[in-house]
Amino acid sequence: MAENNSQAMFGHKVIFLNPTFVGHGEVFKDLQENEYEFYLLDDIRDLKNVLREYQNSICIAYADETMEKRKLINLILSCAKDDTVNNSIFYILTSELSAKEKKALEPAKPCFEDVIKFNPKTLFLIQDIKQRLEDKNAKGRRQYVRVSCQDDKDAAALADVGGRVYKFKMSDISIVGSACSVDTKYASFFEKGTKISYVNFFLEGKQISVANVIVYAIFEKNGATQLVLLFKNPLPDEDKIFVHKYIQNKFRDAISTIVNTHPRDTDDYTKDFAEVKDE
Repeated sequence: MAENNSQAMFGHKVIFLNPTFVGHGEVFKDLQENEYEFYLLDDIRDLKNVLREYQNSICIAYADETMEKRKLINLILSCAKDDTVNNSIFYILTSELSAKEKKALEPAKPCFEDVIKFNPKTLFLIQDIKQRLEDKNAKGRRQYVRVSCQDDKDAAALADVGGRVYKFKMSDISIVGSACSVDTKYASFFEKGTKISYVNFFLEGKQISVANVIVYAIFEKNGATQLVLLFKNPLPDEDKIFVHKYIQNKFRDAISTIVNTHPRDTDDYTKDFAEVKDE
């Protein structure tokens, strides 16, 4: 069953299933700006595969328009009995559940947590969703979402130190810093606490120039020197938007990879609740 999520050190991925509700754009923009790690999933037949890859997730499933509540409720009941996915927790985002639907969900607890009542006033909906995520410690210790750049062969950085330019390979990026690797023969120039006047980061053909960067940590990994760089000053809004978009695109690609490399769930979730209960 789902573990005590408030104790999770590194937080939880948040999966939005059927993310088509009115106001979803504003909701996701707010969650992105507030550094929640979230993913969007369209088809219930892909959910179990995603949850097997992303253990201890929080799933918020919208159940009003295109998704039939019966299918969704049966899916949650099935997940609650499946030891490969029942360490995740579920919320149903809906305008209303009938007494029969609420009763049907009782065996799914504690995997099924609660209903988030859909509110057409987006501001209040955002507040309700964020309150649930905060209650479950969705961020954990992480204050900023970062994503790997290692598969991007052109992701690089140029650092100006004492009038000399050094090239780094980017390992990851967030809006407050980046991990990079540098040839070990240059490690002595980047001791912990070193201040770098300028670093130019190159991602997907865009250059982001960051002044006043500090080497927060340095360590050896895979024969290269790894640097953790922190930005002393906040990124300009334009660059922050770009980095957030880059991160979200990486999350979208990760979900697509799972969907495209696993067979879809073929279970029948259209059964009446009583049939499922008696199995």
